[in-house]
Amino acid sequence: MAQPLFCHEALEIVEAPATTPITLAEVKEQLRIEHSDDDALITRLIAVAVAYTDVTGALGHAMITQTWAQWFGPNPTQEVRLILGPVQSVTAVKYYDADNSLQTDTLSNYQVVGTEFAKSIAPKSGFNWPTTFDRPDAIRVEYEIGYGDTTADVPQTLRHALMMLVGHWYDNRENTAMDELSNIPYGFDMLIDMHRRCWYG
Repeated sequence: MAQPLFCHEALEIVEAPATTPITLAEVKEQLRIEHSDDDALITRLIAVAVAYTDVTGALGHAMITQTWAQWFGPNPTQEVRLILGPVQSVTAVKYYDADNSLQTDTLSNYQVVGTEFAKSIAPKSGFNWPTTFDRPDAIRVEYEIGYGDTTADVPQTLRHALMMLVGHWYDNRENTAMDELSNIPYGFDMLIDMHRRCWYG
């Protein structure tokens, strides 16, 4: 069974996704459930499956569009890597000034380069990182990540993996023995492995 990813860099969610990669109606169709008695349970299982998988979970990156902040120490190297993805855009660069007050820098002073899963940010020629207070979270870069705003933007393999996981938990509502966990989670692992880009430990 996949284990959540752990990143050394400081991360903080700024704006959560507006929706989930799979819907209640889709999961009920997948599980062939025609009644509404378990709607609250299934909705909760969807939320748990997404939390287990998304961003710092087993997948290691975002599915639905969301905004995260990544903190850096003072005086970074010229270029710093954004560890989450797929990156859509950088929305803000903030920093603690010499008086330890949070300020917002001019975003147009920076350039973002690389692919959606390997982006870095650095000051443009003629600009520098701001002078900051000496603290480990001196600079904060906020950026949007995810495949897109809707369920249709998320790869079908990932959506199917989530529905498999919800179905497994729906059928096994108590702790189960390890041999009973081997089949469906194994399929879940294989599907998300198709989209994993890196592992932080």
